This record gives sequence, structure tokens and C-alpha cells, in this order.
Amino acid sequence: MWDSVEAQSVEGVCAVAGASLAGFELPASLAVGAVAAAIYLLGFARQRRLEFTLLDALIVVAIMAVTTSVAMPFLATASDRANSSVLLQNLATLRTQIELYKIEHGGSPPLLYEGTFPQLTHATDAGGTPGPRGADHPYGPYLPAGIPANPFTGISTVTATETFPPTAATDVGGWLYHEETGRIAPDREEYLSR
Repeated sequence: MWDSVEAQSVEGVCAVAGASLAGFELPASLAVGAVAAAIYLLGFARQRRLEFTLLDALIVVAIMAVTTSVAMPFLATASDRANSSVLLQNLATLRTQIELYKIEHGGSPPLLYEGTFPQLTHATDAGGTPGPRGADHPYGPYLPAGIPANPFTGISTVTATETFPPTAATDVGGWLYHEETGRIAPDREEYLSR
């Protein structure tokens, strides 16, 4: 396998490495650095029959350090974007299920009870009283798996807010709910107005 890698031009190897890293949106210099380190190691391994000097090890460590320092900001950004995407999906799910509850219960939003929505996580009757699913409680459950967590904090607790959109995030970190209107927002400063 390594013979074929060594036989290819550096540009060809970098193009292959860059394509495999494209999903992370890392710069081409990262792929070039990784390939350069691999080619360097392979060349010296063959010439010296696997005898590495301290200088060889320091060069490889330096290449890896530079590559890591370039990659870390991009990986952190990718993680934030993934969390943002999950947060917006969870928010859409919550809003959709709250609206469905309101439609099936004469326009009344679900009530907040001890940081959760029993009326969304259990079946309810026409008046909104939770109970076991059956003829007496034909509606829902709207969120049978429970309240989805805010992916930035891992917390699914819902906190009441007096105004909507909320003016500030709390220290709880889950969701902020305006009980009068049934509107909900993430408990995270940059997402309050969403």
C-alpha cells in the first residue's frame, strides 16, 4: 500500500487527503502537512531501516503540532455548528408539538410543571389532564421520549419566562417558556430571539 502512495506525486496524495477531509472543511494545508509527515517518515524508514534519530522525531512532532494548531479552530467551529443544528431541530420539534397540543385542546397551551410538560409527555384528555393512554385520554403523548435537551448544555429543563422573546438567558440552560402564549425559546443568549 505504501509503495503506491510513495509512487504518486505529492499533489495527487494531497488531493486524495484533502477530499477525505472535505467533510470537516479543513484547509488543504492540513492535508499537505499530514501527507508530508507520512512521506518523510516512509522515506527515512526505508533509507535507514527504521533507525530514527532525535532530529527525525522532533521534525515529526513539529509537523504534528502545526497541523493540530491549524485544525483545532475548525473542529471547534464544526462542533458548534452541529450543536446549533440540533438545537434548531429540537426547537422546531418543541414548537410543533406545542402547537399540535393547542389545536387539540381548544387553543390552550400546555402548562409548565416542575421544569417539564406533563401534558406533552403523557396522554391527556380534552381538558389537558394527563393520564394513561386510552379512551379517557386520547390525545398525545406529543413528546413520548421526553423534552429534548438543549445540545449546548445537555439540559432539558424548561424555565418560565415573563416576556417573549426572553430578555436574558438564565443559569439553568435548557429552554425558556412563555406559558400565556405557549411560545418557547432556547435558554442560550444568542438564540433568545429565534
